[in-house]
Parts: sequence; structure tokens; C-alpha cells
Amino acid sequence: MAESTNLLQSLQSLIQSETNQINTAIDAIIESYDAGIASVKPIPKMKFIDGSALDYPVIPKVPVVWPRFAGDVAGVKGPVRPGDKCLLIFCQQALDDSDDLRRFSLNDAYCIVGAFGPAKDRGAENTQMQLYFGDAYVAITEEGKVLINAPAGVEITTPETLNKGRLTTEGLLTYQAGQKGKGDLLVSSGDIRSDNISLKKHTHREHDGPTTGAAQ
Repeated sequence: MAESTNLLQSLQSLIQSETNQINTAIDAIIESYDAGIASVKPIPKMKFIDGSALDYPVIPKVPVVWPRFAGDVAGVKGPVRPGDKCLLIFCQQALDDSDDLRRFSLNDAYCIVGAFGPAKDRGAENTQMQLYFGDAYVAITEEGKVLINAPAGVEITTPETLNKGRLTTEGLLTYQAGQKGKGDLLVSSGDIRSDNISLKKHTHREHDGPTTGAAQ
């Protein structure tokens, strides 16, 4: 019986020793980042069957994965900084197209940035789809309204902008390259001025006649 127990323990130790060499996924911290490649340090320690533990090494040259679509024509990307948390995924086969038969190796990892745990409470996050950076965000509500908050302003570079609905501006509207259009120009209050001449209050002399009165 003792021999059977020893054999079972030996088999268990062997299996555990082998499975300890299999890397699947682990949370980590970005050490450095450049042009889509990161050096990454796993956060937990490597634990062994004898109870000992060691720090994981810094893993260099890890490709950072971003959501990409349409043959890499479309996608989403954000700034990556040292100290950012991420999730490392270890591949079943070697990534370098070699004949190496290694599996789930630390050398064959992809980095998915953004693994910061539960998302910070951003108020309406459960009723809006948000793309945010600091206090700036673009949000889509359940009703289909688009909300933009841009503390530093909005800059649009495009040959032409077409607005098919009503446009309401609560602040000052300025332009630099002229203005043209068709249809009536309705002013419900205030005045229209050109070279500081009032449309409502201006007067002018009609030929050799008297000066006209202000607009009624």
C-alpha cells in the first residue's frame, strides 16, 4: 500500500510539475512601449510544488493587440504608458514561425491592454456607449443621441461638412472665409451689423434728398 501511495504522489508531483510549465493568461504591467511592441512584467509570482515562489521575468518584444477590422483599415487605439495594466495571453504554438515545438511559452505572448479590473464609475456608463480620454468623451445614448464633451475644443478637418437638420448654437458663431447661402435669414432678436453699421438703425441719404429714417 505504501508503494502505491508513493507512486501516486510521484505521479501527482510529475503532473503538477509539467502543468506548472503551461502558461495560459496572467495580469501584468507595461514596463515600456514603442510602435506596438511592449516589455511586460507579470504581476503574480511563479509558484512551485515545494511552496517556493519567484518573480516572473520581464517579457520583452510582446505584440500589443488592438481591435482592428476591415483588413486593418479600421480600428480602435489608445495611448499606452509604463505602469498600465494588461492581460497576457500565451499561445499554443510558437509565434516566430519556427519549427520549435514549444507550447504556451512565455516567449509567445500577446498583450491586451486595458485590464484594469472593474471599470471606474463614470456615472451613466450603464446607459451609454462611451469613448473617453480623461474628462473628454463621445457617448451614444440608448435613445440614439450622440453626446460630445470636449474641454479643450473640437477641431474638424474636412473639405466639406453637411448638416441635414436644424443647427442651434448657444454661443458666439464666427466664420473666417465668408458666408453664403439661400433662403431667408431670420433674426428673432438683436441686430445684424456689417463694418459696424447696423441693419436696423442705419440711415442713408437718398440721392440729393433727405436722410432716411431707421428701419421699421
